[in-house]
Amino acid sequence: FFPTSVEINLLIQSLCREGRADDAKKFMVECLNRGCAVNVVNFTTVIHGFCQKDDLDAAFSLLDDMYLINKHPDTVTYTTFIDALGKKGRIDEATELTKKMLHRGLVPTPVTYRTVIHRFCQHGRVEDLLKLLEKMLSRQDCRTAYNQVIEKLCSFGNLDEAYKLLGKVLRTASRIDANTCHMLMESYLKKGFPLSSYKVACRMFNRNLVPDLKLCEKVSKRLMLEGKADEADKLMLRFVEHGRFSPQRQQGLQS
Repeated sequence: FFPTSVEINLLIQSLCREGRADDAKKFMVECLNRGCAVNVVNFTTVIHGFCQKDDLDAAFSLLDDMYLINKHPDTVTYTTFIDALGKKGRIDEATELTKKMLHRGLVPTPVTYRTVIHRFCQHGRVEDLLKLLEKMLSRQDCRTAYNQVIEKLCSFGNLDEAYKLLGKVLRTASRIDANTCHMLMESYLKKGFPLSSYKVACRMFNRNLVPDLKLCEKVSKRLMLEGKADEADKLMLRFVEHGRFSPQRQQGLQS
C-alpha cells in the first residue's frame, strides 16, 4: 500500500497538531524511502509544524533536504518561514528569504503580503518594509498593499508613519482608500489628536474623496472643545460645498 500525497499530508497534519513534528518528519522520510509520491505540500506541512514549535533549525534543515532531492519550495513554503522569522524578530533574515523567493521567480500571494506587512510593522521596520514591497509589487501587483500597511501601523499605534504613506493610498481615491483614511482619522481621535484627523479629512477632500460625515462631526466637536473653531468650521463647510451638509445643521452643531 502506497499512500497518496493527500493521505500522507492528512497524517502529517494530525501529528503536527499534536506537537509531534519530529514524528511527522520520520513518517514523511519513510514514505520517501518507500517511493511514495511525497510532494512540496508535505514538506511545507512538516516545516510549519517545526515553526509552530519554534524549532527553526529543524525547519531550515528540512528546507535544505528539499533542495537536495530536487523538491523546490513554493511561495507557501517561503511564506511559512517569513512568518516564523518575523515572529521571532529576525526581520533581516525574513527580508533575505523574501528576496530569494522573488529571485527564484515565485509570485507573492495575498497571504505573503499580509504576513510581511504584519511582521515588519509589528517590529517597526517600516523603511525596510517599503523597500521590500517595491520589489514584491514589481513581481505581483497588490492593489491594497499600502492600505494594509497604513491600517496595520494604526493597529500598532504608529500613526506618524501611517500618515506619511497617505499619499500612496490617495492616488486612486477609491472607497477602499476612504476606509483606510477613516481608520487613520479614528486612530488620531482615540489618541487625542483631532487636528491630525482634520488634516486627513482635508487631504481626502482635495482628492474629491468625501469622508464620512458622522466621523467628521465628531472631529469638528473635538476641535471646538480644543478652541480650534476655525478648523471646525472649515471642515463642515467642505461638506456644504459638496452638497452633503446644510448651513442650518452646521449652526446646530456649533450651538
